Amino acid sequence: MFSALGALRQISLAPLGQSARGMGYKLKSHSGAKKRFFPTSNGNYKRWQVGLRHLNQTFSAERVNRLSRSVLVDNTQKKMLRRALPYSC
Repeated sequence: MFSALGALRQISLAPLGQSARGMGYKLKSHSGAKKRFFPTSNGNYKRWQVGLRHLNQTFSAERVNRLSRSVLVDNTQKKMLRRALPYSC
C-alpha cells in the first residue's frame, strides 16, 4: 500500500512526457567562478590578470597595460572550470 502511494505521488508530480525515474538533477554553477571566468566561443575560458588593485604605483605604464588585458586559462584550470561551470559551454 505504501509503495503504491509513493509511486502514485511520483507519477503525479512528474511533468507530462517524463517519468519520475528519467528526471535528473540540475547542476549548480560555482558562484565565484561565474564572476571570475567567462567562456569563449571555442570552448576556452578567459580571466582578468591579477595585480592591478593596489600597491602598483611603481609599475611602468607598459606593465599596467599588459596586466589590464584578459588572458586564456591553461588546460589544468580549464578542466576544473568545466566542472565548476557546467552550463557555460
